[in-house]
Amino acid sequence: MAIKTRAHLAVFFALAMTLLKSVAVSAEVCASADEVEAFRLRHLLSRLMVAGLSCGHKDAYNTFVTRHQPDLGRFGPRLIAYYKRSSGDDVALNRYVTDLANAAASIRSDDPMAFCTHAWKMFWELDQDPAELWTLAAANPIPAIGQPVLCTIPVERPKPPVAKRVPKKQTAAPLEGAAAAQ
Repeated sequence: MAIKTRAHLAVFFALAMTLLKSVAVSAEVCASADEVEAFRLRHLLSRLMVAGLSCGHKDAYNTFVTRHQPDLGRFGPRLIAYYKRSSGDDVALNRYVTDLANAAASIRSDDPMAFCTHAWKMFWELDQDPAELWTLAAANPIPAIGQPVLCTIPVERPKPPVAKRVPKKQTAAPLEGAAAAQ
């Protein structure tokens, strides 16, 4: 019985160390400029989502999402790319998004009036000037949840597949004398 327990403990510790190693690796992996923007935008989206649900700003949130759909749609693949590169799976990304939502809700519960007032000001500012999206995203991180640092060297991106070149059909050039003879 003791041998089985030791074997189980060894397996448990090996799995725990693997999990801790993958979490540590993803925390150390730097991000491209596009990925940093995606993290910032995800933080802002989580804040505004909590405000929409818990501050009575549902219409403002829906307007925000509709107006900024192109930008919001672009950041998802950037986050997925970062997590595939850093941890190799979607579990870490899902955990990050959940942690962001929980941290935003915690900020709201600490001071509901200040949180909701600040969120309303952001909704209003974005309604007045949609170009402020990136400025507000950079200025409003959720402090309890970190973001990766910008890489000091370029991140190698996978190259898009190269389309096969189909040779053009060769046609014979007319002979100089043939054109004159006709």
